[in-house]
Amino acid sequence: MSLLCYRFPNEEIVRQTGYFHLLSDVNANYQGFIVSDFTQSLRYGFTVSSMPSEPFHFTDEEIVQIDQSDYFRGTKTLMQLMQMIPLQKTVLTRIKCVDFDESNTDVLFLALLETYPNALVYLISDPLLGTWLGASPELLLRSVGEQGFSVSLAGTKKSTDFTPWTKKEQNEQEIVSQFIEQQLTELASHSIEMIGPYDYEAGPVKHLRTDFSFRTKLDELSILKSLHPTPAVSGMPRALSLEVIENIEEHERSIYTGYLGILKEGDSKIYVNLRCCQIQRKKMCLYLGGGFTPDSIPELEWEETENKSKTILDLAQKL
Repeated sequence: MSLLCYRFPNEEIVRQTGYFHLLSDVNANYQGFIVSDFTQSLRYGFTVSSMPSEPFHFTDEEIVQIDQSDYFRGTKTLMQLMQMIPLQKTVLTRIKCVDFDESNTDVLFLALLETYPNALVYLISDPLLGTWLGASPELLLRSVGEQGFSVSLAGTKKSTDFTPWTKKEQNEQEIVSQFIEQQLTELASHSIEMIGPYDYEAGPVKHLRTDFSFRTKLDELSILKSLHPTPAVSGMPRALSLEVIENIEEHERSIYTGYLGILKEGDSKIYVNLRCCQIQRKKMCLYLGGGFTPDSIPELEWEETENKSKTILDLAQKL
């Protein structure tokens, strides 16, 4: 059996046992907890069961860790491509693995709950997916009847950094916001309103954030298919960025930069799966990413991923 624990901002903790199963177009009317991979090619639904939970499921798959030299090799290729093809932005990710006592998985989950009250905090342990923990600040879709909400979150620096946002960071956020506005318009949404950008703190880092509200008669799954992956986790133009990512990244993102949450007609709460890690025996693998534009400096992007790792790593090191 699988274990699913989660808490949305300002809500109670939900702890369930059951099992995840692969969704197909036949399951178009599925409602419940959903987990998607980065490209939405794999989507999993959760069926609740009264059976007792089993011990944590730790996969034995080999996870490709990206060290600094590998990362800079990839960024060099990406920056060269950006001089030759019309890439406004591309998100490059890496994996950082550190020693971790897997028996502290539940304790780490509780620490995340306490530290990040404004994030979707979750713990998944499943034979198909393995064991994942996360605390995501990025809302992808909230629906209340025909009213919809989404968030553009891009540009990153330390929470303690009070210097003005750079042109690169402002541009990065604007690309995501313009994409979301365009997709909502193409979906024939109306009453589209935007608030932002403004500073938004998420633990050790802060971002530029823009909030969207809109009205639509479309079902939530259709909206998700249009919005995800946003340029915040892929790039712009999206199709070209996805092709570049596939050719440069040597690792599988799995459910990192996918989405997860409750899919329910007129009452959905879906978040992008960021600030997360996969737990294996005796180690934790943190999934980290940063947005590249033609103005990016690879050394600063590496530092950004290191700062993002602290969302979970700082807590893990205190256990």
